[in-house]
Amino acid sequence: MPWLFLLAWWVLALIVAAAAYAAWNRTGISLRLAVRNAMPAAGSPAEELPEQLLRAGPLPAPVFEGDGVELEVTLRSGRGARGPAWAIGQVGDKQIWAGTGLVPRTGWSQARPLPSLRRGPIAARDWRMHTSDPLGFFLGLRRTSDSEIALILPRFASLGDRRQVRELEASMAAPRAGSGNELFGIREYRPGDSLRRIHWRSSARHGELVVREYEPPGLQTLAILLDPSPTTTDIADQVARIAASEAWDCVREGGRVVIWAPGCEPVQSRDLWALLQWLARYPFSPSGGNLPMNGEEALVITATADRELLETAEGFRSRRAWVIGDAQLDLDAEVRRVGTTWPL
Repeated sequence: MPWLFLLAWWVLALIVAAAAYAAWNRTGISLRLAVRNAMPAAGSPAEELPEQLLRAGPLPAPVFEGDGVELEVTLRSGRGARGPAWAIGQVGDKQIWAGTGLVPRTGWSQARPLPSLRRGPIAARDWRMHTSDPLGFFLGLRRTSDSEIALILPRFASLGDRRQVRELEASMAAPRAGSGNELFGIREYRPGDSLRRIHWRSSARHGELVVREYEPPGLQTLAILLDPSPTTTDIADQVARIAASEAWDCVREGGRVVIWAPGCEPVQSRDLWALLQWLARYPFSPSGGNLPMNGEEALVITATADRELLETAEGFRSRRAWVIGDAQLDLDAEVRRVGTTWPL
């Protein structure tokens, strides 16, 4: 019977080795999620915008509603090859699984397509990384914190007279700027520029001297006032699309846009991307703040006759309105009615 004792010792040694390996494997692997390779859909603004403007957008590339992306699931090994390991979690409304038997020292990754995304933040929720020994005796589990991995911007299109792409590129490359008191942006240093206008922090980041530019007085400011409580997601999406389109028409002409909804903190900018990112979160934009009353024109976009919204619009010299549906507005303004289909 000595062989039975020998076999038992071998089995015990195997179990101890498997437990030790599982503990070592569990502590040496980390999980990383990242968005890669935006896939524009037909009619996406990504196919229409000037290349110069797209390069200034969110990294790795701006993603608009209806577009798709690839989610890269990466497992990294701290020291040497490890495995097996796999990860499971939720991205938006889709469950993702990815795993491998061996995670090399250089790491392992796998791409998962996420097509036809809706406007708004895309969250990675309830992600769990599993590990084990090669025989599967001992399982390890590590949970990761929820995070936002992408922000899907609203679709938009010019609602005014369309211009050719070359004209748009020219307008974006040479925006109006001067020596007023309001900061317009930065540009590269040119001989003759005052040294007092050099923006040293941006110069260090760009690796070359850049200077501040200030916008001249008298530029158009458009206040876009939005429905604070859209009743459906489809209505909220349409409000965001129309607001983005009106903002684009104003910004490309060198104007400034203020976007606000009652109860939300306003955003004021000439940067199209800052405006789109605010609209991507609408109606769950940051709360608080007052509307800066510094424009002559107000544009109301709503599906309801919200009292605070209409009273705020009355404080402007001129008013326009987009109404989604059949709501009746007690407002002295030109009103255009639309549904929730896009394009208009």
